[in-house]
Amino acid sequence: MLVATTVLVAACCGSVSCECEDAYADAIGFRFSSDPVAGFRAADIDTVFVTRVPRDPKQQPRADTTFIARGTDSVAVLTQPLVINNATPFSQVGNRKLDQYTYTLYLAKSRRAVPIYRYQINQVELTTDYQADGCCTCYLNTGKRVVTTDNKGVSQQFYLTDPAANNQLIPIVLTRR
Repeated sequence: MLVATTVLVAACCGSVSCECEDAYADAIGFRFSSDPVAGFRAADIDTVFVTRVPRDPKQQPRADTTFIARGTDSVAVLTQPLVINNATPFSQVGNRKLDQYTYTLYLAKSRRAVPIYRYQINQVELTTDYQADGCCTCYLNTGKRVVTTDNKGVSQQFYLTDPAANNQLIPIVLTRR
């Protein structure tokens, strides 16, 4: 009887497609403001450099830098968010998540050029859970706190947890001020 029940449940769950929609559960998103006074021009943000440094100084590598080419379509560059996630734009190292690093975003024409803008992510705190519904178990972010320092040296805290509990991306809007 137990074997028959197990086979029936396995057959039922094997035919169920799970749509967890948890791609942005841990992600931090950034949108560059296009405000004429405090915002950015598309040419300023066509290339964004991101540096990742492990919070634990014993971890290797000590720092990674990558760049994200955002293209020349000014509407897309200004409206599409820049996303930092566990495996984006850097590959995931072991089981370390994005909360085990600090990040710096900077705008420059090349890696060694003087940045025209710099934004630091000093701390990320993630609280997560698993939500089970029948045959599907999905990842759910229940808390996402981000501490940043902007281009002017002002620190801020952002609570980016989706209030509807759908793991949607809630971007931080970056301005020049």
